[in-house]
Amino acid sequence: MSPDGFERPVWSVNGQHPGPLIQANKGDRLVINVTNHFDDPATVHWHGMFQHGTNWYDGVPGQTQCPIPNDVSLVYNFSTTDQHGTYWYHSHFFAQYVDGLRGSLVIHDPDDPYLKQYDFEYLVMLSDWHHNTTGVLLPLQDAPGYSGFRPIPDSPLISGLGRYNCTAAPPGSKCNSDQPLPVYNVKKNKKYRFRIINSAADGVFVFSIDQHKLKVIESEGIYLKPTIIKKLPVAVGQRYSVIVDANQPVGNYFIRGTLDKRCTPNDNATINFNSAIDWDGLGILHYEGAKNSPNSKEFDDDFTPCRDLDKKHLKPIKPITKYDGHVTDFVNITITFGADKNQRLEALINNSSYVPQLNDPTINKITRDIAAKDLPKDQNSVILNHNGGIAEIYVKNDNNADHPFHMHGHVFAIMFVGEKGDVPDESKYNKKNPVVRDTVTIPGNGFLVIRFITDNPGVWAFHCHIEWHVEIGMVLGIIELQDTLKKETIPEDVVALCLEHDLQKRTTRKMLNAIVINEIRSDD
Repeated sequence: MSPDGFERPVWSVNGQHPGPLIQANKGDRLVINVTNHFDDPATVHWHGMFQHGTNWYDGVPGQTQCPIPNDVSLVYNFSTTDQHGTYWYHSHFFAQYVDGLRGSLVIHDPDDPYLKQYDFEYLVMLSDWHHNTTGVLLPLQDAPGYSGFRPIPDSPLISGLGRYNCTAAPPGSKCNSDQPLPVYNVKKNKKYRFRIINSAADGVFVFSIDQHKLKVIESEGIYLKPTIIKKLPVAVGQRYSVIVDANQPVGNYFIRGTLDKRCTPNDNATINFNSAIDWDGLGILHYEGAKNSPNSKEFDDDFTPCRDLDKKHLKPIKPITKYDGHVTDFVNITITFGADKNQRLEALINNSSYVPQLNDPTINKITRDIAAKDLPKDQNSVILNHNGGIAEIYVKNDNNADHPFHMHGHVFAIMFVGEKGDVPDESKYNKKNPVVRDTVTIPGNGFLVIRFITDNPGVWAFHCHIEWHVEIGMVLGIIELQDTLKKETIPEDVVALCLEHDLQKRTTRKMLNAIVINEIRSDD
């Protein structure tokens, strides 16, 4: 495929990138057959879905399942329960989603308070795009002594489309500099809901539509009091809904999905540091009957760069007070970077880098009655056993990087986000009507305090959603209500994945041994 005009292999879903939009209603059951033809193991995580009672379908290899081996299928079968809003799905096996395994998931709500305030809706997936596959990029980042930052992308994409200046492409590449821009059609005086997802590996996106302000109504399944903004910053993993009023003169206007260069550190030791990227991703808002080409002007910034949308725009439509009570579990973590004994870069949580045990995931261990306290140190496990309690996680970010942290199985209430030197003070926590979401940016050298309700038995990841940081270990494993979890029965087809995975691994090893023996014999 050629998402930005440059042709490269793409990890597609049903031949598409992004993968097909999956839609359901609140309360529906989703039954999704995933067949793996990647020639590599794979999983699918349903980003933002709570998976109540179906932890084994959360799609995290090493925590909730073994990977799906090549040419093997797994049916993910889970209920949306009372969830609604804007979600997405992606591989959680190494960095496959960066190569294309990602798509959108929308849960409609017949009781949506904004349902009558718009006429149509659109889905916008924002992503950064690399011309090298992660099979090339990850070993470079993992090389002993690597001292650069995260790999610099080649293009921003809006719903899978972007533009690249092919004069910078390597000789012999297939490349087209005139890739079409994504077009969103509107009718004069109609209103449109835009569901916006940042599915990038790394970058903070800024979404705006020239001469059209945005009414923010949803963040990660939480209905918000409506507020008007000009530009919407979206960190990796975050989702929003905005209403756009097509009330401007009939014409064509630029839609901007800009990768914020200010939030992407770079130096000449960084992979692809001299990328020919145009940071300004563009689409077109096309009014019915418009003839002219876009000649619209971008809004000035009305937000703080490299930070989440201001909390004044994120007030739940109804006050959420359940996080104001006795805290039953306190978890203190410090996140930073280090180097292993081979001088390879590691991401550390409390001085431990997460290493997935792909052939024996944590949920299998728990259901075999292995106590969570006895799990290996590199599983970065914390144990929460108060049913219906309030857990508080205190995060100290002991490095310069900003980290968009995402929690599986829950939304959480943000008690405190602080910059360097701004130490948490409980007297300043907003317990009466806090911001509630599932992905939040922790500032460089700053602090975060969140609370969530421990009512969902399972093994839940809490991790930075910068994929390059996940791959070097910035993952926490929350073991929640293990006494209940260990009594549950993992479906046979999920258990069988571990047997298939082990068999495929042993078969591959035999094949490699045979190749080596044959090479030795030919050398003789």
